Amino acid sequence: MGSVRTSHRSLTLEASVASIRRITVLAALHRIGPYHDIRFQAATALMDLQVLETRPASQEYPWEFTPKGNYCRHQLRGAADPDRDAANPLLDRQLQALLNRLQPAVVVTTGWLDRAYHRLIWQAHRRGIPVVLISDSRQRDEPRTWPKEWLKRQLLHSYAAALVAGSESRAYLETLDFPAPGIFQPWDVVDNGAFAAGAERARSHQLHDLPILSNPHFLCVSRFVAKKNHSGLLAAFGAYQQQGGSWGLRLIGAGPLELEIRSAIACLPNPSRVRIDPFLQLEPLQEAYGRASCFVLASHSDQWGLVVNEAMAAGLPVIVSANCGCCMDLIDPGVSGWVFDPEQPQVLTALLHQAEAQSRSERSMMVAAGCQKLKRFDPRSFAEGLAQAVAWARTTHPKQHSQARHGALLARLLSHQP
Repeated sequence: MGSVRTSHRSLTLEASVASIRRITVLAALHRIGPYHDIRFQAATALMDLQVLETRPASQEYPWEFTPKGNYCRHQLRGAADPDRDAANPLLDRQLQALLNRLQPAVVVTTGWLDRAYHRLIWQAHRRGIPVVLISDSRQRDEPRTWPKEWLKRQLLHSYAAALVAGSESRAYLETLDFPAPGIFQPWDVVDNGAFAAGAERARSHQLHDLPILSNPHFLCVSRFVAKKNHSGLLAAFGAYQQQGGSWGLRLIGAGPLELEIRSAIACLPNPSRVRIDPFLQLEPLQEAYGRASCFVLASHSDQWGLVVNEAMAAGLPVIVSANCGCCMDLIDPGVSGWVFDPEQPQVLTALLHQAEAQSRSERSMMVAAGCQKLKRFDPRSFAEGLAQAVAWARTTHPKQHSQARHGALLARLLSHQP
């Protein structure tokens, strides 16, 4: 009987997904970057997608990028700080005008903490529009307290469906009593084909602009902030050098800990084998993957770790901290990559040696296994997951449900907090 119900649900959802081609979906996020653009391009094949940038001048990520997708863009204005939201009266006027003009059937928010999202939830609820949440939060991202988790549970009542990064973010929503059938994935995807092609371009050309590194070398791409654990990576790499390891290390990123990282590099047995490069735009980043021999991400905490997708797509073996959200979905230890505890740098040191000793056939098998894992994490998969979430929201949204109203009222109340 259960399998009949499951089959019926799948068929009903399939029919609902097919029907959304004729509806308008409004998706809100801070600012469109190259990763969002490729996902939204894929989604436009399945729905009329309109995208709202709530912080269009945000410098959270210094992309030099103009969206090329065939979706319509809208932007909120009037904030004094490019990385903060405008005042509520100005937000409301803009959101009301946009909702009145577009008449979306579903609203999507990329996250659930911003004041602009809270005002949008409230405005959507007043119009009877179901809302879909996009989230990559995990239970272990930070210490959880009962009052804050209780507030989240109440706020989640305002959402009719969710699209999540992967298994850990799905599990976290379930601990907050979000209905499991209404959770879909994936969110964190990249253009796997573009990274494969960009890396291959770099491999097929003799490039001589890395004189102090040459090949082979390890690559780490991440912001220079404490949670990315460059100190642990450099400690492990220093031990690797002391034990005769011959590969170099390239760090790409920027952030407040750059001077501290440079000081740690100066203390290595052979600091000349480490190179730092600033934040790279998409094309040179793809080439950086192509020049590397293995990728390492040593984060103390990472909700997902999108750079791991990029490295695997570019054909690299990967060594990934067990505290990265992508591990559960992308890394089969010893098969599609290696996993280590970031509190045990000696384990990372051993894996650096293991990567150096890997034979060509072993490397090929690991890269192939990684590419197989990535098949469920590409822009088309994102588009299908979003379409399923939108369809679910439309078919299950109780417009006058008391819990949904309470969630929307809480969103309105939270938007008044400093």
